Amino acid sequence: MAKRELPSHATLYDFRDLDIMYKINEAANGSGVDARELAELLGFEAEEGGKAIGTRMAWMRRYGMVAYDENTKHWALSRSGNRVVGAQLRAPELRVVKEMPDEKMVEVMALVTSRYHRGETMIGNMLRREFLYGTKRR
Repeated sequence: MAKRELPSHATLYDFRDLDIMYKINEAANGSGVDARELAELLGFEAEEGGKAIGTRMAWMRRYGMVAYDENTKHWALSRSGNRVVGAQLRAPELRVVKEMPDEKMVEVMALVTSRYHRGETMIGNMLRREFLYGTKRR
């Protein structure tokens, strides 16, 4: 049996912010999650992954997605992060976007970039980072 390849980095290009936020939400149980636990949930070895995850979480905190409790050493979603995780698209909303012709998506993107400039800073950062993740070279 082949050995499973474990991740070695936790950059924006390795994991979506939203996917990490979903993992935190699932694991936190109201008290947060430490970097080693989160590393394991994302497929890292706990010891080696803790540092990579800690660095990534520090960036996500800088952008307002997560909060860090110095006393418990746990990461949790920020208030804005909770709103984003709770705002999943419903099937009818998603279907409208998925069925939209590519030509119309240009106008949708114009609306997204408008929100990027005029909206809440944390949401703007998430929109920008989601675009970067989604357009990375594969």
